[in-house]
Amino acid sequence: MLFSNKVNSLTEQVSRLDIDDNDMGLGGSETMECKCGMPLCICVAPPKSTDKPNPPATIAPVVLPQLKSEASAKSKGSTSSSNARSALNAGLDTPQRDYEASGEGLREAIKNGDSAGAKKLLKEGVDANYRDKQGMSVLHLAVLFNQTDIALMLMDHGASLEYKNAQGETPLDCAPATLQYKMREKMKST
Repeated sequence: MLFSNKVNSLTEQVSRLDIDDNDMGLGGSETMECKCGMPLCICVAPPKSTDKPNPPATIAPVVLPQLKSEASAKSKGSTSSSNARSALNAGLDTPQRDYEASGEGLREAIKNGDSAGAKKLLKEGVDANYRDKQGMSVLHLAVLFNQTDIALMLMDHGASLEYKNAQGETPLDCAPATLQYKMREKMKST
């Protein structure tokens, strides 16, 4: 009960605190109207009579951000516009860009969600079991980015489901539930 009284006293003092440019002390003997519910109290201060006029409003200039050029967006790799483009062009067999014919190129295609680019690189002989410096396989990367088509394509090209990443997880461990299901179905069919 003693603690509750201290909390109520402190709450009352804080609610009467007058935060003003000129004075940082407690407000006068004005009475605050507080309504307390279970998680919090809502207090309404009585209207103050101010003798000073409101300061004039100043209008700040609005600076519009400049849009990136299409060329710089394409050169970056993983952007929302490239992901939207891959969703719209899902049936097309043209890669979004020209990737290096290596494991790193395949990783970039996966990050960009470029199924056609990944397919082209796998046809060119890029290893479906490529692992980066941290030990993550391209199949791990595909499931982490939830790239179902690419993950199943990698499995078709012999990507191992047994490789473990630095945390000891297999690609199946990292995959979202729906992708996990599709991968298990693919394993049963082969």
